[in-house]
Amino acid sequence: MKKNYIKKLCICAILAALYVPLEWLASAFGKIAFLDNYQIPISCFPLILASIIFGVRWGVATATVGAFVSQIAMGYGISWSTFIWMIPTVIYALIVALLYKAFRKSDKRYFLAIELFISSIALSLLNIGALYIDSLVFGYPYDFLAGIFKFAISFKIIGGIGFAWIFAAISPPIIRKLRKVIKL
Repeated sequence: MKKNYIKKLCICAILAALYVPLEWLASAFGKIAFLDNYQIPISCFPLILASIIFGVRWGVATATVGAFVSQIAMGYGISWSTFIWMIPTVIYALIVALLYKAFRKSDKRYFLAIELFISSIALSLLNIGALYIDSLVFGYPYDFLAGIFKFAISFKIIGGIGFAWIFAAISPPIIRKLRKVIKL
């Protein structure tokens, strides 16, 4: 029992650590201008793995640690903004884990694609909400309704579908291999 706990802790720590440079890469180089600055969600992949392989608690813990360290490492420091911007990432991991559980832990690609698309849309909407709350707390102008409208007419939905299919295509073999290697 204790050995499995230590394995999970170590693997989730590695996944949280992997989240940080991937988030930096996505924010520094992964914005697609013609898709309304849609950020390529490569940093979500470690969270997907932690949430699917280990479940809700471990996925949320991985997202919490990864998002916190990412906020610090990217130079934002610790403030209310840190926690505001951590919330979408943590809820994203929670949604992925709960949807995976709701779909009876199926590793079929089309189920994973649906789960990841729904969680991707939720992440985009949560980021709009975080931006709005951040603007209220720190007093800079942000039009929440314009943000929702831009989301509705933007290509973020198309990008969410595309990356949901990509992650759904590459996840099952990685998940199977990780489960075999860690023997949980």
